[in-house]
Amino acid sequence: METKTLSLAQVRDLAKTWLLDAGMDAQGSDVLADLVTMSERDGPRSHGLRMLPVYKQSFECGYANPAAQPTVARVAPGVLRGDGDNGYFQIAMEAARQQLIDVARQQGIAGYTCANCHHLAALRFDTMALADEGLIAIAMVNALKLIVPHGGDKPIFGTNPMSFACPREGADPIVWDQSSSVVALMDIKMAAAEGHMLDVYGGLDPDGNVTKDPVAITETLSLLPFAEHKGTGIALMVEILGAALAGGTLSMDTAEKEALGALNVKPGVTVIAIDPAKWGNPAFREQVSQVAGAITDMPGARVPGDGRHVKRAKAESEGIAVSTALLKDLGFGG
Repeated sequence: METKTLSLAQVRDLAKTWLLDAGMDAQGSDVLADLVTMSERDGPRSHGLRMLPVYKQSFECGYANPAAQPTVARVAPGVLRGDGDNGYFQIAMEAARQQLIDVARQQGIAGYTCANCHHLAALRFDTMALADEGLIAIAMVNALKLIVPHGGDKPIFGTNPMSFACPREGADPIVWDQSSSVVALMDIKMAAAEGHMLDVYGGLDPDGNVTKDPVAITETLSLLPFAEHKGTGIALMVEILGAALAGGTLSMDTAEKEALGALNVKPGVTVIAIDPAKWGNPAFREQVSQVAGAITDMPGARVPGDGRHVKRAKAESEGIAVSTALLKDLGFGG
């Protein structure tokens, strides 16, 4: 595959230009350009530059608001409720983040839900920003139905990702996110575009058989949950804490999406922030570091999410190798 190396600054400039051309305002395009750049830097790269046409399509079909002005209300002492103004969640989260931090520090724990929004990115960047402030963070969002419940034969749940982040002494926070599927849909699409099989069985083919063929899975849009019934349970939990608690669209309710030719449902997002300083254990950070250290002391093991540091260092020093075909598709030559 032919590639061209771009610096992170060039990636951001490209993303910013594309998003402005797609009709976004200055503030919202800054948020999403940063998100695209961080995805290319830390991974998953399937949520980086390749996501730009998806953002544009959502604006062009009238499904998403490119100039959203989200709002947030404190509906209980420890609860914030957001309205994304039909824009992307990350813009709403940017507007609500400081208030969520403040309430978590006041109450010891705070929750933020957001509906009337869209979500097409890794959740880790939202939880990471809270962990950088010394808070534990948990986030969940539902998505378009793609996952077949264990033992079932048709999708009910979205890939329904969740993320966890936690501060630790003397090191960057622990940050991880995961989908409820064996493989995320964008990673399947990326494998199909690059012409290689998946490493694991990731979904069903048109005959209902499990397969590693990404092209077959993109035809059926029927993904497998990780760990069979366990992944199904996680997907169900995220559906409840994401869509139902926030008031978003259920993963299986696709009427509005299909009427507008959009690519995803309008989900619900829930973010929980915890201030460990309010919970009475002065040894919290020490114990977190002790557990993390026990993992890293084992050859071949690493703390979940820490692989991003290697990717980040390489991206910052060497830049990002971007497919010339992708650059041409984006209208930036090769």
